[in-house]
Amino acid sequence: MAVGYGCRMSLRRLVETEKSIPYRPEWTEPDVGDGNTRLSVPLEIGGVTETGLTLECRAYEYHPDEHVTLELSVLGMNGRRRIRLMRLDWRSLKGGHSNDRRRCSGPWSGKRVPATHLHSFDLNWVESEQRMKKGKLPCAEPISEPLQSFAELTDFAGRCFRINNISIVPPPDWVYDLFRA
Repeated sequence: MAVGYGCRMSLRRLVETEKSIPYRPEWTEPDVGDGNTRLSVPLEIGGVTETGLTLECRAYEYHPDEHVTLELSVLGMNGRRRIRLMRLDWRSLKGGHSNDRRRCSGPWSGKRVPATHLHSFDLNWVESEQRMKKGKLPCAEPISEPLQSFAELTDFAGRCFRINNISIVPPPDWVYDLFRA
């Protein structure tokens, strides 16, 4: 199944194949309003950049060591719609994630998972239709590792997303301010 412009791999193979980041990425300048900062970097498989396959990261300038999202995605066949494959939310300020029992099956159906959780490929994949579930990865599961630092977060994400050099992703330029409300 062709996914992106030059991509000839199925979505499952994109997720399961070892990937690497071709260069040291940088975070964007924080947004003026909310301090949201982003990082987007293409991914390589076997030394070849896969069209549309990216690691997307989000963090907030004034929320150090919390509310970070790392997501693996690929552009769809038309090149306009992004297909989310996996996401890891770390210490989300929104709290945990509630799995809708109509959209999620398995042991986490209808359950709420903690603020640090994984939206894994397998939980969000519809095998019979060879597609991802509708929505932005609606099913999540808790993770067993405590992930106490950004380095531990990226190490865990690297293992889940199979990105062998994810350690080159620098931490965001967080502002540690005791007086900020």
